[in-house]
Amino acid sequence: MISQIPATFQLTQAQELLLQAIFPFQPGAWDRNDVEPIKQEIHAQLLAIQNGNCCYCGLKVNEGGRAEIDHIAKKGGPRRPAYTEFIFTPKNLVIACQYCNSSSKKGQDDVLDQVDLTNYDNCTFKIVHPYNDDPTHHYSWSTGRFKILISAVSNKGRYSISLFELDSEAHTFARAKQVMFETRLARYNNRQAIKQRVLDILKFNF
Repeated sequence: MISQIPATFQLTQAQELLLQAIFPFQPGAWDRNDVEPIKQEIHAQLLAIQNGNCCYCGLKVNEGGRAEIDHIAKKGGPRRPAYTEFIFTPKNLVIACQYCNSSSKKGQDDVLDQVDLTNYDNCTFKIVHPYNDDPTHHYSWSTGRFKILISAVSNKGRYSISLFELDSEAHTFARAKQVMFETRLARYNNRQAIKQRVLDILKFNF
């Protein structure tokens, strides 16, 4: 259910030049008007790369609220800046659902373990990193045909499950509904014709 992200977004030369022009990034750089088109492009590319799934819980992002760009190593804000060096680092940007990215969860935690502000790849993380880590090395799923119940097989897995509440009733129920939906959908050749019918039956709301 939770997959390692296989690729990062790609920017045009003009977009890269714009980011170079405002480097080193200052607090609030993410909210500049001139980088808004870049953010929109990043959002669109990551949503496609991740197949519309949240990088942390694996559910369709619209099931846990709107799809948001998340900074894995948090950027902070103008008043309380964090890792501004990584604001536009490709491997630090992901699409997450609003549920996993809420201020009561990841927004309250510093998920970095060891920090190298000069090289993101030298940093280590407390959570299962969406790009760097294979989830199968950190999570175990219930046996049987459907992978619904999650448990940890590593410290990173335990931390991530606790932080994002991946074993909560809400997440487990949403995961079960998504599996049921995908299973029923796969039985039909004309997927678009029956999509609404299945959604209506399952009342597919998070």
